[in-house]
Parts: sequence; C-alpha cells; structure tokens
Amino acid sequence: MISDSLLAAERINTKLCAILRNNYPDDRRITITAAFCNLALDHHTAIILLFRNRLYGSGLALVRSTFEAMLRAHWIVGCATAPEVDQFAENPAFDIMSRCDPDRIDKAFQAEGFFRRAKEDAWAPLNAYTHGGLAQLVRQFSDGKIEASYSDEDILEGVRAATESVLMLGRLLAYVTGKMDRMAEIDALSAQRP
Repeated sequence: MISDSLLAAERINTKLCAILRNNYPDDRRITITAAFCNLALDHHTAIILLFRNRLYGSGLALVRSTFEAMLRAHWIVGCATAPEVDQFAENPAFDIMSRCDPDRIDKAFQAEGFFRRAKEDAWAPLNAYTHGGLAQLVRQFSDGKIEASYSDEDILEGVRAATESVLMLGRLLAYVTGKMDRMAEIDALSAQRP
C-alpha cells in the first residue's frame, strides 16, 4: 500500500513538473509562486525518496516545508500588497509566516474555511515532526530497541499532505498565470493522488 502511494505521488510529481515547465513573466507574484512551487516539488521528490529508503522521520520533517510553501504562495498571490511582495523579495528578514492568516487566504480565494481548517489540523503535527518533537521521538523505539516505528498511516498521511500541497501550488501557479488549460490538467491529476 505504501509503495503504491509513493508510486502515485511520484507520477503526480513528474506530470506536474512537465505541466508547469514553462517560461514565466517577470512579475514578482508569479516568480515567487513559481519558486515556491519548484521548491515544494523538490521537497516532494525528497520525501518520496526518503520514504522508499525507510528514512521516515526525515521525510516527515519535510512535509511541513511543502505545506508552508503552499500557504505562503497563496498569501503572496491573494493577500499581499505590492509593497509586501517587494519586501518579501528583497528582505531576508521579512516575516511572512506571521502574515499568512488563513482567514485572509480563505477570503481571498473564496475557500470557505479550507485554509483555516488545514492550518488548525496540520500545524501542530507538522511542527512536531519538523522540530523533533514528541511525535518524532516516540517513534524512535520499537519493542524497547532504538529502531524507527512509524505506522503506515503516519507515512501515508505524510505522502498525502505533501502531494496535496504540491498540487495546490501547481494549480495556483496556473491560476496566477491565467493558464486555465493547465489548471484543468492539474485538476485531473488530483484524481490520481494517493
């Protein structure tokens, strides 16, 4: 079951990369979104490889990075003012996460609470996996031995969350560039997610 999910995620990643391979206009909202998308696809590939090699803790630690990229890109496209976009692009100390209010993102994309629910449901577990919290530490033992003990559901949920994040980023990039045909292709890919 895990191997089938990883294969499905890999196919989606490969097809999404092909769909989004393009030249993009020199517009900061677009280039930032494209960069977030490319970075998330890179992390997604790494998650698949890490899971295949039974490095589940490291793979799960990267899931938050794909989620954050998706959240940040949506904020850049739907909520950020032009000066905020410029600040983000020019100032490495710009604190984007404190501005990524999921309610504002929901309103901007008429998402009916999706981003609020996603952040409320995912944020604490994602942080626990990323920062070596209890979710990671308790899974380092199996029958009294130091040996990873992640459940299939832990792994499958990580694959699903990362895949959903890259699909949403791909769809956002197609949206912000006005490529409705690509949005339709990405929507079709969504039906194949693990």
